[in-house]
Amino acid sequence: MISRGTVPEIQGVALGNLPKVNMGRIDNHGFEFEATYNKRIDKDWSFTVKGNFAYNKNTQRFMDEAQKPADYVYRYRSTGYSIGQNFGYRIDYSNGNGYINTQEELDKALATYQVGGTPRMGDFLYVDLNEDGIIDEKDSAPIKYSDIPRITYGFSGSVNWKNFDFSFLFSGIAKASRLYAGWGATEFANVGFFSDYHLQAWTPERFANGEEILYPALGSAPGTSQKPNDFFIMDRSFLRLKNIELGYTLPKGLLKKVGINSTRIYVNGNNLLTWKAMKTDVIDPEQGSDLNYPITKMVNFGINVTF
Repeated sequence: MISRGTVPEIQGVALGNLPKVNMGRIDNHGFEFEATYNKRIDKDWSFTVKGNFAYNKNTQRFMDEAQKPADYVYRYRSTGYSIGQNFGYRIDYSNGNGYINTQEELDKALATYQVGGTPRMGDFLYVDLNEDGIIDEKDSAPIKYSDIPRITYGFSGSVNWKNFDFSFLFSGIAKASRLYAGWGATEFANVGFFSDYHLQAWTPERFANGEEILYPALGSAPGTSQKPNDFFIMDRSFLRLKNIELGYTLPKGLLKKVGINSTRIYVNGNNLLTWKAMKTDVIDPEQGSDLNYPITKMVNFGINVTF
């Protein structure tokens, strides 16, 4: 079900009041596979390895979307793209770092920016994609992917040797991105929360000294740098060690005398390691929202006794 996008407003009813219609068309293509391999080497050794991989791409073929004027570089925002495709400004890295570093670059930005706010030294340089001498929404372009992962995958394994057992589980996603504009991403959320890469924000001194710069110049309110762009639309691909466990089962001969069938001692860890593509370590790429309860690392020790 979609909302009509090509009905003219002069028909007398606000477009938001029109009923949704079953006329959209979306193509989905993909594949998935899962494989398992078991092997017993001898009476003491055995192992199992499992893996899964899935790829899916959806394309919105028809969404009754009104085409934007010809001076827009990309005249559609839905049609021809995946559901939730991110759009924003592309940063111009032709000067080496993508920031406004000189008075000449600032003067040009002041004359061409119409993206909300006044550009400053240390703000992002944007690409004038339609080459009309103005940076505005007409230059907005598809950036990275949508928030729906195209790739999901995982692999696990277990090894048994005599009374010892060991297991692990990894899971991850790829080809997924999200616009981050709140907690952990900018310096404005939660009354000024600074995260790791804010400590290496652009300053005249850092630029003059050739120091590494990871973030635009800090400010007291959102400006031109905090618009949707290919900095804040972040790649949220990750691979996480979800679980790892080591256990030992006591020999049954020692337990029968006290009426115990089996006893297993174990130690395990959850979410101990994460490899991710994000620029900041503060945001968890698996979280659906910046302010969700964080995914915690845990180490557990335990004993299972069966009578």
